[in-house]
Amino acid sequence: MRILIASDSFKGTLSSKEVALCIEEGLKKILNEAEYEKVILADGGEGTLESVCSILKDCTIFKDEVLNPLGEKIQSQYAFIDEDTALIEMAKSTGLTLVDENKRDILNSTSFGLGQLIAHSVKRGAKKLIIGIGGSATNDAGLGMLQALGVKFFDKHNIDISAQRVLKAKDLALVDSFDISEIRYLRDIKILIASDVSNPLCGKEGATYIFAKQKGATQEQLILLEELITKFAVLCEKRLIKKTKDEAGSGAAGGVGFALHSFLNAKFSSGIDTISSLINLEDKIQKANLVITGEGRVDEQTTYGKTIMGVLKYTKKYDKPCIVIAGSLAKGYEKLYAHGVTAIFDTTFSNNLSFEELKVSSKENLVSTTYNIANILQLKLKD
Repeated sequence: MRILIASDSFKGTLSSKEVALCIEEGLKKILNEAEYEKVILADGGEGTLESVCSILKDCTIFKDEVLNPLGEKIQSQYAFIDEDTALIEMAKSTGLTLVDENKRDILNSTSFGLGQLIAHSVKRGAKKLIIGIGGSATNDAGLGMLQALGVKFFDKHNIDISAQRVLKAKDLALVDSFDISEIRYLRDIKILIASDVSNPLCGKEGATYIFAKQKGATQEQLILLEELITKFAVLCEKRLIKKTKDEAGSGAAGGVGFALHSFLNAKFSSGIDTISSLINLEDKIQKANLVITGEGRVDEQTTYGKTIMGVLKYTKKYDKPCIVIAGSLAKGYEKLYAHGVTAIFDTTFSNNLSFEELKVSSKENLVSTTYNIANILQLKLKD
């Protein structure tokens, strides 16, 4: 029996790799004779670099010093997956996990570090960039990223504010014009944005109102950020002669999707489909007898492009049994059965515990759950 374990991370508790190891541990207590293959899944957010480089033998990781969302120096990394293609994970430079929860300050956050990673990769010879922009901590419409790449921004007095300091979200209020002549070196670089966010930049379904609150924004800051981003977007559309703020995906990563698409002609691509293609997920599923996948929370929203849907697309295509394991289940999880799921299991053994209490026992609970699944599978094998 060939079992493929291809799970997303259980956000806030276990990484994708840890989830896979726990699932394998639980199953092996009963199904020790089975052949196991573990795949680290990602959709352009956290873990993207690890997912791809754990599979591709020619993946070369480079490290460089960049600025984190608060402008502090950190060591970050990106990878070349072939001679001229660089894979960049935004979360490695501008991710929410890089900032302590009590230090999150969205108005004073910047995407500058992502721009540095892009510039470093191009300097090393990249002709094509695949940029995963999930898990960001910023809502600056890509202002900092563009500054790091060489775009100059001027205030209403024609003063070059980009020459004075690293620009942050609040500095969108000062931008009155810009000069893109210094980013001509990026003109022939092909950029693919790996993201499953389809929101526009502005409005009630845009970057600010949908995502900024989880990055620490208060209600007052949401109103201000929406005003600033809308003003910036209108300026950009007028100067670049492009109507992009309302395009699907422009609201990804606090507007970084908008900036990449508008200034660098980047193309949008499904995050999970892009990563699945790079790691040959379809071929691995086709060869498996059983697929086990999962994520931290499974509910109605899971069906709207979350990572495990990339797995279910292929298990359904090849009629492979697929078990979903969730850190927790919520209303609407049963809709996954229409997508070919065989069974769904919850690792939360008590509804009376807080998240912090459940976090402590997350590994133990996951191993116990998969041990129980293995017992069920053994009964089936005996039939």
